[in-house]
Amino acid sequence: MSSFMVGITVFFLAAGACVALYMALAPQSRTVDERFADLAVKVRASQGALDGDNQDDNVLRMLFRWAAKRVPAPDPDSPTGEKLKETLAQAGFLKSSAAHSYQVMRVLLAAGGGLLGLVIGLIFHPSTALLLAIGGIGIGIFVPSYYLGRRARMRQNNIAKQLSDVLDLLVVCVEAGMGLFEAIRIVGTECERHGQEIGNELNLVATDISAGATLGQALRGLADRTAVDDIKPLAATLVQSEQLGAQIGPALRASSDALRMHRRLHAEEDAQKASIKILFPLVIFVLPSMIAVIIGPAMISVLHTLSGN
Repeated sequence: MSSFMVGITVFFLAAGACVALYMALAPQSRTVDERFADLAVKVRASQGALDGDNQDDNVLRMLFRWAAKRVPAPDPDSPTGEKLKETLAQAGFLKSSAAHSYQVMRVLLAAGGGLLGLVIGLIFHPSTALLLAIGGIGIGIFVPSYYLGRRARMRQNNIAKQLSDVLDLLVVCVEAGMGLFEAIRIVGTECERHGQEIGNELNLVATDISAGATLGQALRGLADRTAVDDIKPLAATLVQSEQLGAQIGPALRASSDALRMHRRLHAEEDAQKASIKILFPLVIFVLPSMIAVIIGPAMISVLHTLSGN
């Protein structure tokens, strides 16, 4: 074979490899695959098989399903159940089965923590095995509550930080000629695509309006789900503007400016508090070290003098 044919063969092989690599890595439109996936979901839903895939079963999932059948769900009408539902919604868990799943996780973690504490106690110190088991149960009950509360607070803070920027985007969309519903839908989609928590909430607002709810009901639902203080006056302002027939754009712009001013004042307040909060680590950690470094050599000299060396 001549060198020319060898070169042509190597060129086509390299080109084929590059095309295969590009086809494997480049994002493509998979319309047919998505349609088949939707069809499979509909078939599974008609057969009642959406709760779990038997092919993906593992020990933890089987244990969770076994416990879910035996652990009763919390009463949603009781004060504790209502509080738990609100906290789960604030943390982003909006499914109807979230409260039951949370209860099952608490029971499993409590049982696992108690068993782990008992085993550790029997291995290292048998006399304290029962105490360690009780402590493990307490930790297993406390950890889900702490995680849920912390996740809810972090999500509320993120939504509060993202709200002023979202209002600016809504102002741009409304002043460009869009309706408020369409602006909420577009901004919610874009925010969710960028991984912002408020995007999911705006999509839920758009879904509620599409399902027949009024703007006021959808915005009040947003305020109840997130429990962010800045959303309640915003919802009242938008509902009042819609009822009175006023322009939505100036109302959104005024709300955005007020939120940005509130964030600036809150940041200044935190900056003023920082000078007070830093005193405690300075007194506890830095001051003893400085005293030891300054007075230490003098004390050593005094001790040597008193000992006569």
